[in-house]
Amino acid sequence: MARTAHVGDIVLVTVDPLHNNGAETAPAIVTRTWSGTSINCRVLYDQDVPPEWRCSLTHADVLPDRDPDKPDQAWKYRWTWPTTPDA
Repeated sequence: MARTAHVGDIVLVTVDPLHNNGAETAPAIVTRTWSGTSINCRVLYDQDVPPEWRCSLTHADVLPDRDPDKPDQAWKYRWTWPTTPDA
């Protein structure tokens, strides 16, 4: 069975590295689930910017590349699970 998202889970989203200390992904906290794979979240940047609210994101096994010429395209509306390092 595939893992489903719940309120309070931490996921990863693609972000603009200019607002995230150079990193292209940032953690986000799930604030609402519409289904196991569709969520709302608050993005937590690694920089002094307010958390961003994103809604209706759908799960992707691999996050799409950010396209700066298309700010409202799919990259902004996808999330994935963080990978865990091998213990």
